[in-house]
Amino acid sequence: MGNSNSSTAAAAKRMTVRQLMEQLSEEERAWATSEVPASEEAEAEAPRLQRPKTDVASSSAPRRRVIVVMNQLPVHATPDPDIPGLCKFIPEEDCPLLHLGEGIPAGVELVLVGTLPGAAALSQELRDSLPRGGHLLGCRMLPVFLPPNTDSRLSRLCKVYLHHALHSVIPYGVDAPIYNETFSAAWDEATAIFANAVDDAVRTQDDLVWLHDYQLFLLPSLLRHRRPGIRLGFSLHAPFPSKDVFLSLPPATHILNSLLCCDLLGFHSLDHARHFLSCCRRALGLYHRPRRSPSSHGFLGVDHLGRTIGIHVLAPGIHLPSTGAHVAALSFSECTDTLADLRRKYSGMTVLLSIDEPDVFRSIHLKLVAFKMVLLKLQGSRFQGRVVLIQMLNCRERPDARDNSAFRQNLKAHCDKINRMFGSEHFKPVEVVEEEVISPRTKAAFYLVADCLLDTAIRGGVNLIPYEYVVSRQEDSSGQSFRKKSRVVLSEYTGSLQALSRATKVNPLDPQKTAETLVEVISMSEEEQREQHEKHYTAIRNYNVAYWCRSFIDDLRSCEPAHSNNRDAASEEDSFTELQEQMVTSAYTKAGRRAIFLDYDGALESESSDVTARKAWVTDVLSSLCADPRNVVFVVSGRTKKDLARWFGHCRGLGIAAERGYFTMWGGGQAEWECTGEAVNLDWVDVAGPLMKRYMDARKHPTLETKDSAIVWRYEEEDPGWAKEMMDLMKDLLRHEQVAIKSSHRSIEVHPQGINKGSAARKVLSAMAAHQNRADFVLCIGDDDSDQDMFEFFATDKHKDVVAPRATVITCTVAKKTRKAKYYLENMDRVKSLLLSLAERARSLSRSDLLLH
Repeated sequence: MGNSNSSTAAAAKRMTVRQLMEQLSEEERAWATSEVPASEEAEAEAPRLQRPKTDVASSSAPRRRVIVVMNQLPVHATPDPDIPGLCKFIPEEDCPLLHLGEGIPAGVELVLVGTLPGAAALSQELRDSLPRGGHLLGCRMLPVFLPPNTDSRLSRLCKVYLHHALHSVIPYGVDAPIYNETFSAAWDEATAIFANAVDDAVRTQDDLVWLHDYQLFLLPSLLRHRRPGIRLGFSLHAPFPSKDVFLSLPPATHILNSLLCCDLLGFHSLDHARHFLSCCRRALGLYHRPRRSPSSHGFLGVDHLGRTIGIHVLAPGIHLPSTGAHVAALSFSECTDTLADLRRKYSGMTVLLSIDEPDVFRSIHLKLVAFKMVLLKLQGSRFQGRVVLIQMLNCRERPDARDNSAFRQNLKAHCDKINRMFGSEHFKPVEVVEEEVISPRTKAAFYLVADCLLDTAIRGGVNLIPYEYVVSRQEDSSGQSFRKKSRVVLSEYTGSLQALSRATKVNPLDPQKTAETLVEVISMSEEEQREQHEKHYTAIRNYNVAYWCRSFIDDLRSCEPAHSNNRDAASEEDSFTELQEQMVTSAYTKAGRRAIFLDYDGALESESSDVTARKAWVTDVLSSLCADPRNVVFVVSGRTKKDLARWFGHCRGLGIAAERGYFTMWGGGQAEWECTGEAVNLDWVDVAGPLMKRYMDARKHPTLETKDSAIVWRYEEEDPGWAKEMMDLMKDLLRHEQVAIKSSHRSIEVHPQGINKGSAARKVLSAMAAHQNRADFVLCIGDDDSDQDMFEFFATDKHKDVVAPRATVITCTVAKKTRKAKYYLENMDRVKSLLLSLAERARSLSRSDLLLH
């Protein structure tokens, strides 16, 4: 079937993707330009603090607002010692939420709503005199005041109960608080007070309300009740635990329903978002689906009550000018003296630095166990007596101060024991520095003297300390040799790994392995340090707090129009039914001419199964089906013709469509490959190739495969969110090119438009029709995006001119997911069972035909 000689000759005259990629020079392959946010220039001086001014009504139309609501405002209020009766306000420069103004669109006013740290120490007269809506650093701030009893109970509920639960520790110990009506009433009262403040801040329906962190879990439902049309966003700055932990909490379902009143939910990592979606599926029976978004980080959504709630996955990053302030602090004599003392003290030593709060989730004790092993391994080496760990503790006041004190006493005892074992009169391998609040000047000195930053948290979101460390090492204001060199060691459980992908990864729960890794890091070459630093600094500069803010705001503003499509999507889901094996075998038996199309990856092959065993049963099934002369069986795959011919070339009568139909080999003993007769334009390779290579170089594990008709980027061990980001950028860059971009099993493929599995199926059925063998039974099984074209071809009337008038057409996907297939099978085992049944039926029919003849 088909003229293979003419198509083969035509293929010889065309350039393939592989040949074009080989011709690209190294300079062309490099990604020279990128549409990423430019880094902010460091400010010449720290922002001047001003007492909030009285809000003056404007005669013009009110500006649109972005109202950011948080538990605590990023400023601290204290009585002004110079002017009695007034307050001064000290901004928390390191807090990303203080710098959201840089990501807010022009002409939009930023309003911050939250409790005011330090307000409890102010007299009632001072609190009453505080004007509402004062400005600081370009933001309008509206303080919220909670009654003392409510504030105390809410603080204990959140920091001891919810904080532990979100970090995957079920809060049911002897001393743990029990969630009861007292806590519930305090939370409800505080939520109502916050809702009143938001009501005061909202001016128009075009205003956006952006809530932050778990203290405000219950606020979305109350705001949605009061203002049904307002657009609500929520960002969680803590981990979201697994469903087994979260759903054990008494208010779990209440919290989920409240969050689902939002239009957009933000998480630091895909793992946290996945846990949330699992909770929604288990507790509420909700399923997530892909969604279109102006942001490459908002690619998921969950359907609820006719609406799609968007999921935005991106960590906030840092504000570079305020981080640069750590190094700028060197201009102060106090900091200069401290740095000079530290350099004299640790001259010739390798300094490891950790900055933590005295929190069990920071796993400081596990870190010390690992460091003790490091010191043992270094005995007798050139590093013996020349490696020191500086453990800084940010001992801010906590409601569970008793636990804090016990924690610090145990830590001191552990450090003293290590120092007695490995130290001397003039050398202590572990030093603990305790500060109530670690100032930028203190941080600056320790960042510059440290050779490595160490974070071994066992639970946590994104810790911005490693970001600050890397940026501080970029500067050269002190003229030291550390310029553009840094070493970062991160726990595999921390969200910072998303941006600092080249950091050395450790599992703190395995101190032995952590110690071995630290020994390797201590001896890391300068070239490796510079390479790691360059990758990290670029990521931090590009994905800063302004970028995060713009991405979330753009995504939130786009949410409302997307809701109109949800009812159609829901009705499509209702018609999606499980395929019954008996129905298929019955239709198969009655048919006189059959066409069977099988995807390879995901339908015939499962990544989790044994390769040898899998190939054996697949080959037996295909051979049995092909032995029946009434069957035309095709394996339709994105794999290369070389791979597919090696695996299935010996299956007599089997047809193969390789590279999504770009190459076709017919059954019946013909072993020649046909190439599509359509001329294709491959100019897009000059864009797609360098982009894929850029993303490959930025990660550890991806690989780039060049085919004759396509380029494939495989990411077996990488975060799918990272791959989705690249895919969205690719679609944007190639939107004017005649190409298709498809994702399948942990891979992204770019190939010419018009070459797809749907076209391949039409080609096969057209050839059957041309030979007066129209199929009256069609079975099509696939599982990923690359099979959508095949499903769509059979879902419309496009196939009816190439099959029998009353043909039975069965399209089936593996696992219940949104596809254009009419049916689904739950897993690979069900697919195997169906194909084995068809193979047995084929053998049975063949035996019957022999008996009849």
